[in-house]
Amino acid sequence: MNIVVLGGGFAGVYSVIRLEKALRRDRAVRITLISDENFFLYTPLLHEVATGGVETRHIAYPIRRLRKKRRFDFARSRVTGVDLDKRKVMTDNGSIDYDYLVLALGSTTNMTSLPGNSSNVFTLKNLLDGVMIRNHIIRMFETADCEEDTRRRKQLLTFVVVGAGYTGVQLAADLRNFVRRSLLKGYRNIDPALVRVLLVGDRDHILSGRDRKLSDTSARMLQKLGVDIRLNTRVTGLWDHGIELNHIEVEPTDTVIWVAGIVASPVVSALPVQKDELGRVVVDQYLRVPGHPEVYAVGDNAHFEDPASKAVLPPRAHYAVRQPAVVVANILADLKGSAPHTYRYQPASELVSLGPRNAAMNLFGVHLFGLLARFIWLAGYLTIMMGPYNRTRVLMDWILGLIYDRDSTLLSFKRQS
Repeated sequence: MNIVVLGGGFAGVYSVIRLEKALRRDRAVRITLISDENFFLYTPLLHEVATGGVETRHIAYPIRRLRKKRRFDFARSRVTGVDLDKRKVMTDNGSIDYDYLVLALGSTTNMTSLPGNSSNVFTLKNLLDGVMIRNHIIRMFETADCEEDTRRRKQLLTFVVVGAGYTGVQLAADLRNFVRRSLLKGYRNIDPALVRVLLVGDRDHILSGRDRKLSDTSARMLQKLGVDIRLNTRVTGLWDHGIELNHIEVEPTDTVIWVAGIVASPVVSALPVQKDELGRVVVDQYLRVPGHPEVYAVGDNAHFEDPASKAVLPPRAHYAVRQPAVVVANILADLKGSAPHTYRYQPASELVSLGPRNAAMNLFGVHLFGLLARFIWLAGYLTIMMGPYNRTRVLMDWILGLIYDRDSTLLSFKRQS
């Protein structure tokens, strides 16, 4: 019997870990994980990679290290399609048949509303994105340091973050701290007043869909840092050296970081099943794909609506970690011929990092802000990080970040002839 898990993110890796633990002694079962990367990426900390708070390799955990004490197969391949009727997964290295399939291919940045083309637009979904953003920020400071024209210097030092959800808010806060506490110390020709961080959101408050007190307090903390928040604002124009807001305002800038929502993996959105507007598969109460009880969708690939509250499960790492427990329980139940287990939506606590010394949180109705909230945020994310080595290295990065300035080394990856 073949159980195939697609995707090496939170949902995929935790599915494999739970499956292997439950079926370890059953030699008739073959578990295969397929991912286009050979490491598990801790995506909640990408904004800290982009701003020098965490070293790149410290949030990447080798998948093959998981295999030292676990019995599963791993294929580093790119999934190109799934034939649900033939129960077959197609990859760039061939195809594989399955008896059970777990869809955990994650998501990509939603670029459908991008109103133009620019070579200075960045996304933040993988390690390369984080490194490229960090390099670009430092490169803008290097260029501005030699620029004599004040208008051009201001343009170089204007950084626009589009998307006021968790990623955008945390990135804007960390970017402002990176500039203020580290970069400006090394670029004394630059007037601090010329450096601007804009956070653009199309709703009337940041962190839309979250606790309003958390949102309002986070906004005030961002403004105290010096972040310029633009609410009820849409990007209506985009070119290499500027953006247009609401068809009226033009902001000269060489840096636009687009984190305005996500859509499901193209492989998932192409499946001939019911999906939502983001391409996520609409699943039943057992996280199964209707019409295909042997196929499960989890994490960013699943549209799950809580029967009681009618709330749709948000794309959060905490849910992607918990859902595999139900998937594994239901696969075991199906093998035994027993009744499946219902997935019960339990809202997670809301935590948002606002720099190395600040955070905001709503822990089951209790609100905390500042340094204590930051420590709780750190502890919470360390608990779901893979491996003691990575936990230790990230913890050391955070401790050193409280004592020393962040590194402003401009890394070049061009091969010299």
